[in-house]
Amino acid sequence: MVKQIEADVVVIGSGITGTSIVRELSRYKVETILVEKAGYISAGQTKASAGGIYTESLRMVRSLVVKSAYAAGAPLYDPESQKLKFIREGFKMWLQLLEELDVKYKSEPILIVAVNKNQLADLENYVRVGESIGGRYADMRWVDKETILAMVPYLTKDVVAGLYSDTQAMQTQPWELAIAMADNAKQNGVRVLLDAEVTGVSQKNGYQLVETKRGCIKTRFIVNAAGVHADVVADMGGARDWGLVHIRHLFIVLDRRIGQYVNFGFTGVGVPGEMEGFALTPEGNIVVIVVRYTPTQDKYAFGSHRLEHTEAMRVAKQYLPKVSEKDVIRSYVPLVAFNTRDPEENIVEPCSTNARFINVAVRMPGLAAAPAIAKYVVELLGNAGLELTTNPDFNPFRTAIPRFRDLSDIERNRLIAQDPHYGHVVCRCETVTEGEIVEAIKRGARTMAGVKYMTRAGMGRCQGGFCGPRVVGILSRELGIPVTQIDDSGPGSPVVPFESKELLREVASVGE
Repeated sequence: MVKQIEADVVVIGSGITGTSIVRELSRYKVETILVEKAGYISAGQTKASAGGIYTESLRMVRSLVVKSAYAAGAPLYDPESQKLKFIREGFKMWLQLLEELDVKYKSEPILIVAVNKNQLADLENYVRVGESIGGRYADMRWVDKETILAMVPYLTKDVVAGLYSDTQAMQTQPWELAIAMADNAKQNGVRVLLDAEVTGVSQKNGYQLVETKRGCIKTRFIVNAAGVHADVVADMGGARDWGLVHIRHLFIVLDRRIGQYVNFGFTGVGVPGEMEGFALTPEGNIVVIVVRYTPTQDKYAFGSHRLEHTEAMRVAKQYLPKVSEKDVIRSYVPLVAFNTRDPEENIVEPCSTNARFINVAVRMPGLAAAPAIAKYVVELLGNAGLELTTNPDFNPFRTAIPRFRDLSDIERNRLIAQDPHYGHVVCRCETVTEGEIVEAIKRGARTMAGVKYMTRAGMGRCQGGFCGPRVVGILSRELGIPVTQIDDSGPGSPVVPFESKELLREVASVGE
C-alpha cells in the first residue's frame, strides 16, 4: 500500500495504447503515473494480439472484409474514419519507434491462399474491394499453385491459387512493444504502479482522486485506456453513451522446431466473421489463428474448450498437413473489444460530463494506430488545460535486455565477463540466462509473468516446467521476499503457496 500521491496525469491500463500515451507524455514536463491492475505490463488485449503492424494493403482489405460481419450496414471502407486515419499515421511512425526502442521485429509480405475452387470467388471479392478503394489497397497479384508451393513448401498440395503483395507488414511480439514503451517512459520520469486495480474515481476541490488497491492518487487529468474493462472505468469518471462487446479468438502456439514449415505468415480466405491463418513470430514459432466473430458480454471468457482445440487443429492440418498435436506447446484465447455506439470506430474522446477524463477504447487493429492515438490524446489533454512544456531531457532511446540466445560467441563472452550471471542458462528451451532475469527484475518484473514476457523464460517447449522453480528462486533472492510471496501474475496467484514440508510440519504440530 502506498500513501496518497500526486500526479498531473494518471493513465489507466498498460497495453500498447496506455504505454504509448505515457511515453508520449514523457516528452513534456508532466508528472505522469501509469497504473495497471495486473502484476506485469501488457496483461490484457495487447499481450494476446497477433502482433501485426500494417496499414493500406491487401492485409487491410482482408481485415475490412472479415470484420464487416460485426458492423452490418456500415460502409466497408471510410477513408475519413478516425480509425483508418490513426492507422495510417501510426504506421508511418513505427519504423523509427522500433529502432529507438530496440524492439525485435521482421518485415514480411502478404499471402492469402485458396485451398479449393469454391474459395476463388472470395479471392476475386478481395480484388474487387482493393480496386474499388485504389492506391496501395489494390497492390496485389494472383499467384498460381506452383508459385505458392515454392514460397511455402510444406503447404497442402490442395492449394489452388492465391493473392500476394510485396507491401510489407511488420511482425512483432506485441507485449514487447508495450514493455519497451513503458521502459522508455520510466527512463523519462513516468512512474508505473502494478497490482493497482482502480476501484473508484471521485472529484474534490478541482482535483480527481483515483482510488486503487495500492492507495489513492490525486490528479488533475485521467486517461482511461483499460482495454476490455474501459467501460467499467468510464462509469467511474462520468457518463458514457457506449458499451463494449467482446470477441473471442483461439491462438495455438507450435514448437519452434517446426518453424521452417513456413517462411512468413499467411492466411486462408477470410469471409465476413471468420478468418484462419498462421503467424510466424520473430522467434520462429508458428501461431495458428482461428477467428470466429461470436460476441460475448463476459470480460473473463479466456477459457478454451476441447471442441475449439479440435477445430483449430483441423484448420492447422488442412493447411500444413505435417503439423500434429505433438507440436502444440500452448494455446490461449485473446479477448478483443468493439464498442456498441459505432463498432467500426474507436472511442477516443473526453467524457461528456468531465472534460479532464479521456476515454480511449480502441478496436482492432490497434497496434499500428497506437502512436498516433497517443499524440491525439496528448492534444486532448492540452485542450483540456494540461500545460505541455517540452522536457529538454527527454531521451527517445531505450536498450533492450540482451537476448543471450541471439548473440555471437564473442558477444556472449563479453557479456559474461561483465556479469557472470549471463553464464548461467536458466531456461533451456529459450536459452534465457540468469543475467537476463536479474536485469528484468531491475526493470520492474515482480511476478513470474513479468519475467516471462520480458525475457521469454517459460515460453518454450516445457512451458516453464524446468525453469519455473529456478525463476521463483531468483525472484525471491533479488526481491528479498519468501518464495511464498512470489505471484504468477499478480495478487492472489501465488506460485508456491507453502514452503517445502510446511504442511507436514503443521500436521505434526497438531498431532503433538
